[in-house]
Amino acid sequence: MPSLPSLLPEDEITVFPRLDTADNTPLPSAELLRRVKAVPGVRHAAIGNQSPYSPDVSWTARVWTDDAHGGDVVVATYFGSEAMLQTLGLRVVEGRDFMPVDFTSYTGDQTRMHATGAPAIISASLAKHLSPTAPVIGRRLYIHGDAPLTVVGVVSALPAATNGFAQNPEGFSILLPTVPADARLGPLLVRSGIGNRVRVASGVEQALRTSFPRGILGTSRSLAADRTASLDSLYPERQRALWTAAGLCALCLLATLLLATDWMARHHRLELSLRMAFGARRNQLVREWSLELAAVTGLGATLGWLLLHSPVAARLASGALAVHPVETASLALACAIVLPVIATWAASHAFSIPPHLVSRSPSVRL
Repeated sequence: MPSLPSLLPEDEITVFPRLDTADNTPLPSAELLRRVKAVPGVRHAAIGNQSPYSPDVSWTARVWTDDAHGGDVVVATYFGSEAMLQTLGLRVVEGRDFMPVDFTSYTGDQTRMHATGAPAIISASLAKHLSPTAPVIGRRLYIHGDAPLTVVGVVSALPAATNGFAQNPEGFSILLPTVPADARLGPLLVRSGIGNRVRVASGVEQALRTSFPRGILGTSRSLAADRTASLDSLYPERQRALWTAAGLCALCLLATLLLATDWMARHHRLELSLRMAFGARRNQLVREWSLELAAVTGLGATLGWLLLHSPVAARLASGALAVHPVETASLALACAIVLPVIATWAASHAFSIPPHLVSRSPSVRL
């Protein structure tokens, strides 16, 4: 199975899972989108039936043409509001985009969703499969009974959801101009700038809670996070390999700490002997050494926590591959400064003789 391609502006798109209300009242899509688009930083917003790479829901269907009733293929079926293409960052490479008169309302009845002659936009992979040589614009497609759809446009790519991708690795997709009348019928997709996605997502959540106090919001996530999760679900052996590598690294680190502890104890044997000669007990030395290790561990854990919650780590965890060189250099420089300081501090204080145990007598110093 081929790997999931990175074809959309994943770091600019926030996915809000299917909304709901506490009293089961509808959420008008038009009003909700109007409130969302008023949030500063929102470039585009749309409500659809599913989102790419999503593990929540997967809409698939079989499509065939007039002359190939036996050659049907599985496709990912999308529909959404007017700004669906702009929100997903899709570019029409052939034909045209949907016009305002093309859109119809969807209230939950799938049998009425595919009107005869309704326009459809398909992915480039599906267009190449259906018509390798001849133009695909104007072709008739069937995905439900005897109501054909007319291809009016082709987009470069439209990845399926996780389950749909498992059945449809070629990326066959179809987009219909159908607007969910109720915002609870599908996820909310919001596109913003790559640098302010988290801030805009927080603003959208606040606006939705203020405008719809009876609404129930799930945890939003970036589209890049869905793509990363899809990779883990499609390739579990990759995740197991990462966990195995992490376990081996932990064992190597533990062995290094044990060897370093033994080396430092041998290296400071004379200091240990002097301290014991001055009355120090073995348990006291072990307790002080344990405190030293606990202090170093605490500093290391604090450093790790700070790195984990840094903007660079958040971007990498969301599946982003583009990290600014200045950020990378700053992170490397911080590690290069902090880690040697911690190591030097631990080495200089390990088994040091307390000042009150060192006599000022010339004979003792000699």
